[in-house]
Amino acid sequence: MKARDLLKTSSESLLRNKSRTLLTILGIVIGIASVILMLAIGQGAQGIILSQVADLGSDLVFVEPSSGDPTSGPPNPYIEQTITLDDVGAIEKTDYFSVVSPILMTTYAVTWGDESQFVQVEGSNEGYPYIFPADFLYGRYYTEAEVDSYARVAVLGNEIAEDLFGDQYPIDQTIKINKMSFRVVGVLDEQGTRFFQNIDKFISVPITVLQRDLMGVDHVTYIVMRAKGDVDEAKEEVRFALRATHHIDNPEQVQEKDDFFVSSQDDAVEIIGVVGGVLTILLSSIAAISLVVGGIGIMNIMLVSVTERTREIGLRKAIGATRREILIQFLMEAVMITMLGGLLGVLIGVVMSLLTAVVMSHFVEGWDTVIPIDAIVWGIVVSTTVGLVFGIYPARRAAKLNPIDALRYE
Repeated sequence: MKARDLLKTSSESLLRNKSRTLLTILGIVIGIASVILMLAIGQGAQGIILSQVADLGSDLVFVEPSSGDPTSGPPNPYIEQTITLDDVGAIEKTDYFSVVSPILMTTYAVTWGDESQFVQVEGSNEGYPYIFPADFLYGRYYTEAEVDSYARVAVLGNEIAEDLFGDQYPIDQTIKINKMSFRVVGVLDEQGTRFFQNIDKFISVPITVLQRDLMGVDHVTYIVMRAKGDVDEAKEEVRFALRATHHIDNPEQVQEKDDFFVSSQDDAVEIIGVVGGVLTILLSSIAAISLVVGGIGIMNIMLVSVTERTREIGLRKAIGATRREILIQFLMEAVMITMLGGLLGVLIGVVMSLLTAVVMSHFVEGWDTVIPIDAIVWGIVVSTTVGLVFGIYPARRAAKLNPIDALRYE
């Protein structure tokens, strides 16, 4: 029998049971579509994070409380807060950085008149605008003198200023943060998001005021600084300085012994890459399970088909069909089912990825449409392979049927 005739016979057999065929390929469709969609979302998120990290500049160095081991697992929310303003002074003395800025973050109710909102409040020093440059819509940033004198002044993000004051001029207006009065000295121009946080809804106040008057703490969330020269040398100097201020005896310079972690843009990119790789493996594993389940379903349906078509197989063998032709026909049916499922899964996955990109672009500025080509190719290849693997047993069973017994089958 010619290949064209085998293809025609296989197609007619599948079309005779349209509902069964569609239900059979459903597992393949879901598996392929879901992995394409999840990889598109994952790569889109990874891309926007990498672009934001790159926008910060390659000369930024960060210090945060940690076990010191970046591979020790996810951050512990109950980790001891070991970074203080004393560490800022020690880092400034190294003369390896042009600007050093501590950051302390919390959330408070902010009110003006009848308007009230819960807002992310960020404490920093006068160096913050040199770390994260931004244009001002009105006013200015707070000064070193205001930080040192615990002045109750505030700089507002664009959206929070609009939400609170509307069309009114905000400079020198008095807002209340956790029922404590602050004078507005500046409003930033629109900045968008940074690491999926809306910077336009932040309020910045001197870190000294936030520590003493609002939170009653002496630690900071992290320190960020801009290196003058070689970033790796600057990171080593920070480690030496902080080991001294934290009284850590660590002559071997083993990071696991530190109660802080020093990182740079390159470290962030590496960590993001590792997370992306783990995500890809996880999604691939989920897709593999779905495809295996779909393959088992195909094998079951093909076995039922062999049983239903026993007399047909016997008749075909009686008029000269060979074992090889019967085997190829049933294998072809299994492969056609999985290829169709793979193509439908790719189509649905691509459409859903495009729709997701459109939706996400309204919530996250700079979100790009990502269609993972490798996932599409592998989806079709894997689905076809599943058809071959799970179609072999039913096809062999059909090919081995004795024609006399098959013709007698009721």
